[in-house]
Amino acid sequence: MFVGRIEELSELEKRYKSHSSQLVVVYGRRRIGKSVLIKEFCKNKTSLQFEGLEREQTPAQIQHFIASIKRQLKDPMLDGMIFKNWRSVFLYLNDKLSPDKKIILFFDELPWMAAGQGKLISLIKYFWDNYWKDKKVMLILCGSIASFMISKVIKSKALYGRINFQLRVDEFSPIEAFQMLRGKRSREEVLKYLLTFGGIPKYLEEINISRSFDQNLEELCFFKDSIMVDEFEKIFYIQFRESQLYIRIIESLKNRALTIKEISESIHFSSGGGLKSYLQNLENATFIEGYIPFMRESNSKFKRYRLIDDYLSFYFSYILPNKRFILTKQKGQIYRLKIKSALSIWFGYAFERFCVKHAFYLAERMGFADQVINAVPYAEREQENKGFQIDLIYERADKVITVCEIKFYSEEIGVEVVREVNRKCSLLKIPRGFTLEKALISLYGPSPTLKTLDFFQHYLTLEDIFNKRSLD
Repeated sequence: MFVGRIEELSELEKRYKSHSSQLVVVYGRRRIGKSVLIKEFCKNKTSLQFEGLEREQTPAQIQHFIASIKRQLKDPMLDGMIFKNWRSVFLYLNDKLSPDKKIILFFDELPWMAAGQGKLISLIKYFWDNYWKDKKVMLILCGSIASFMISKVIKSKALYGRINFQLRVDEFSPIEAFQMLRGKRSREEVLKYLLTFGGIPKYLEEINISRSFDQNLEELCFFKDSIMVDEFEKIFYIQFRESQLYIRIIESLKNRALTIKEISESIHFSSGGGLKSYLQNLENATFIEGYIPFMRESNSKFKRYRLIDDYLSFYFSYILPNKRFILTKQKGQIYRLKIKSALSIWFGYAFERFCVKHAFYLAERMGFADQVINAVPYAEREQENKGFQIDLIYERADKVITVCEIKFYSEEIGVEVVREVNRKCSLLKIPRGFTLEKALISLYGPSPTLKTLDFFQHYLTLEDIFNKRSLD
């Protein structure tokens, strides 16, 4: 069942309806649903679709491409034809394109198709300039290796000025995740899945909606054949060539946000341009996020990086420390005896991370998304008992600072929160001319008594997070 992706489909449809040929680049991490999205877009349209083969060299890629052409065009002449290079392949393909009929050419997993080299991109440029752009062609170049798609495609000299649209496919929003689980599970359960796996469609697809969260988590993560046990290795060994260095960077960020200098010291790697490019690749793949601390200049040397991938956070907390036991013990023992009782505390921290990650999404529901300049966690170091931490703070263009208190409680929040938030607000240095607002983000909202105090300007509950009508 295809769900969500309304904005992405709308943008692709807009390009398709253009009177001119369109060159579109789509990228995003593995498991994010790029191919599913584009195949949904291609429904009821004339298209030719090709997919690269993982870890194969050019001859195998060409052979696979030709097999795809034969299957889709059903051309018997292909049986006796030999193609020694991509140029001869594209010349054949070009002869099959009608100048009067619009067609979509979809090259999926382009980095694999190109065998990691830029030569294929140069050839695509030649055929685009000399053949395809003058026909009614919508060429979609798609790939999971973000570093290749950005450096070799989007920023390549070959395709400079030729790309009409680029789309990074991100994980599902909470509403889309709720739709994918078809409303068969409670909001509380859906939230737990998002805190554990994130909004990655492939991971959510593995959930059996006829079973509970505990049953699914045990099945997917905690015995030797579980799909998520080895997912960490698959992510990095396929996504990145220098996988060990990327893993070291990720591990340095598993417990806290760090500056590039602190990352450099942690992994014993120079903080020069090389490390910056590795961090950029991890950002483009949406595993980490760089952010500017509250009220700092955008070019601040204090820029910090944090891990934002939910599965990786869960993996480092519970799968990796228990992996030896997972691979040797009987099914169910590890989760029931060691993991389940510890999750309630972990979910509290994970919910804070979820809210920071989806800060703009939450701001939409509070009605000020168009004013947000920055949204980050904030902490002041302990100084004479004046240290404090703010779970999420918004800096806004309308000269308002919105302080968010985030609570993962299984009941309504009582008046005791007022003293806690008041202390933080009294210690926070607000720029002159700014107004301070307060927001409470929790599962079930304020108690009637707290609400009568009119202390918070904004409330967000689990129902608000998963309710599409809260956007209307």
